[in-house]
Amino acid sequence: MIGSLAELMANEDLKPEWIVCPGDLGDRASPEGQAFVWRELNSLKNAIGATHLVGAAGNHDLDSRFANSGFDPLQNIKSLRPLFPGRTQAECDQYWARHYVIYEQADYRIVNLNSSAFHGYGKVDDKNGKEFEFGRVSEQTIDALKSDLAKADFRYNILLTHHHIVSNQHIYAEEYSEMRGGGRLMHRLSEATRSSWFVIHGHLHFPEIDYGRGASIAPVVFSAGSASARSSGGASASPPNQVYFLELADSSDNLDGWSPCGTIRSWYWSPEGVWAPSPATHKIPDGTGFGTRLNAKQAADRFENALTASGEPYVYFQEAFDADPLLRYLLPGDLDLAVFELRKRSFKVTFGVQRADSILRKA
Repeated sequence: MIGSLAELMANEDLKPEWIVCPGDLGDRASPEGQAFVWRELNSLKNAIGATHLVGAAGNHDLDSRFANSGFDPLQNIKSLRPLFPGRTQAECDQYWARHYVIYEQADYRIVNLNSSAFHGYGKVDDKNGKEFEFGRVSEQTIDALKSDLAKADFRYNILLTHHHIVSNQHIYAEEYSEMRGGGRLMHRLSEATRSSWFVIHGHLHFPEIDYGRGASIAPVVFSAGSASARSSGGASASPPNQVYFLELADSSDNLDGWSPCGTIRSWYWSPEGVWAPSPATHKIPDGTGFGTRLNAKQAADRFENALTASGEPYVYFQEAFDADPLLRYLLPGDLDLAVFELRKRSFKVTFGVQRADSILRKA
């Protein structure tokens, strides 16, 4: 699966700057699995000419049950070459020592946070359970991170981590594996930058994109699905393996101040054994947007305006997106609400395999 991604990027004429893996390289800290995936990702980086490759340590990346070491849960993951989580030795050392590292670029920065930092070390008791059953960010880490963020301003702020920042009990009836302190972390990050963050996490192996808590600057929360997992049981068994290409919106787009906005190309591993564009029925379909926060009436009004301006009896969603960028960056759930509102107004919507191919027509 991973080995064919270079061909996919070439066929799509896409040139990613970053390759990002939000954790769980292998199952149950398998040294062979971790080494294989990290080697494949580095080969992919070289094949497509990406500038950066970084990962986040997942619960399956730490030997917290000491299956391969009698005392060091980090033995396998810290033995990987090139060094994990990627880039320079100084940055890797900071990630393991301070539980986070910040990568700064021209107009954006990425915070890589180790939410598995205490796996294999935490105290076990009846009240808190086993440390490896959930993620954690400490108050000391939050304070240090907030202090570092105050040193410079960036247009975009991205958080990469493994565990989800809030419980997702709509996926599992009883779900307590989220990052302890995650809600406090996001509140402090938003407070430090006065802007909306883009959060990338793994762990649940369940693809989904939504907004977190925080008024108009609530973070965009992207839960990445697995790229090459074999799941069994629970809600995580149903989503297919997926890979993504994320692109932030150009600053010249008229987005009424919403930021970050962007689109996500998405492919799934098809029954034919190839990467195929994820259809509109998937949780993260190909062409997913994020960033603009219109209610159903506002979005429906804009679709109706695009149809009227076209002078035609129908308009493709792609044409509406081109005419009004705010529509392009609606979440899939918000787009569904807009369609519901349009149908209440007696418009007809015919869904295409890809959401951009859907058609809006007059009744």
